[in-house]
Amino acid sequence: MHIIKVCTGCSCDKNFSAESIQKAEHVLDIKVGETTKDGQFRLEKTGCLSHCELGPNVLFCKADGPLSAVMIDGEVKNNMLPHRLEAELKSLKENS
Repeated sequence: MHIIKVCTGCSCDKNFSAESIQKAEHVLDIKVGETTKDGQFRLEKTGCLSHCELGPNVLFCKADGPLSAVMIDGEVKNNMLPHRLEAELKSLKENS
């Protein structure tokens, strides 16, 4: 399962994280806190990811089991404006 955590800290909020969340909800056809019907994606909000000047920031995690999550590529993705997040999610969906 892919867990997508969108930062809603002050800087990211000012840089359109709410719009990025709306785009992710549309692309995944779920709301924040929900998991897709196929169990492949979960969308969550998170606090600051410490890359404030590069927001909005999104952490992509992969859950290997019910209690474990490790970062994909070991990094937070920055500047995830709605159109960039949409492209990233579509790519993940195609490769899942």
